[in-house]
Amino acid sequence: MTDFKTEKAKLLSELNSEIKRNPNNEILEILKNNLDSYQSVSELNGFLSRTIVDSLSFEFKIGEKLIEFENYFSDYSNSIRSTELRSLAKKLIKENTRITFYGKAWSKNTAEWIYFDKVFDLKKIRNKFSFGNNIIEHQNLDSRSGLEKGFIDKNTNEGIMGKVK
Repeated sequence: MTDFKTEKAKLLSELNSEIKRNPNNEILEILKNNLDSYQSVSELNGFLSRTIVDSLSFEFKIGEKLIEFENYFSDYSNSIRSTELRSLAKKLIKENTRITFYGKAWSKNTAEWIYFDKVFDLKKIRNKFSFGNNIIEHQNLDSRSGLEKGFIDKNTNEGIMGKVK
């Protein structure tokens, strides 16, 4: 899969085609409306999968695609375009490190950040993952705006953050 918006658009197009072929199937319309309402992966909540299993079954190929979409993007690391930061996020998730936040961390930010419930040793992580020059270290020590320490990809503006202490 590529990115959330692209995959969502493809699925909406397929759902529209399926609705034209099956105009009396209300479940397809409900699935389309719900999928269309999602603006970010953080809004995925299992509704699509539950609806397909409970009401639509696997009568339609689109059901399998919707479940695959929801499962894939429910793993926030799959939404990170930066390959270097994605590998760090996948490792942290594999270690069962709790995610405390996913999304746009502040109003003028243009990309998603993932916050983990872990103190990062930035030098150790940088060496282990052999980050390039596009990955910069970030620290915010202002307790009013949030204590954080991690990495930002200058190319994508995405961030992987941990706790300071």
